Amino acid sequence: MMFSFSRQNGQWQKLWRQQQAAGPLQRILAWLVMGVLLVAGFVLLLVMLLLSWLLIPLFYWRYRKKMRAFQQAAQQAQRQAHQEYQQQTGQQSPAGHRVIEGEVVGKKEE
Repeated sequence: MMFSFSRQNGQWQKLWRQQQAAGPLQRILAWLVMGVLLVAGFVLLLVMLLLSWLLIPLFYWRYRKKMRAFQQAAQQAQRQAHQEYQQQTGQQSPAGHRVIEGEVVGKKEE
């Protein structure tokens, strides 16, 4: 186990020395590629951030619009069901409510 690790470590050191011996043109090219990738990532991050700032309020507005329509439809259905119930029972109370009177009887737990 130790032998394979030391051999792998030697190979890594050898590879690192070869990379250090690379010419200045390769180093400049590597720095340029890395810089371009960093700038592109940063620009992409900014675009996504701005897009979210623009789209989140739009989605929130659409959600609220749908919720208002849903609530209005539910209220309309409730009013219609209440009117149908009053027509079926034949009772038209002024407040639209029925009161049921009674007593609450509780059992003592022993």
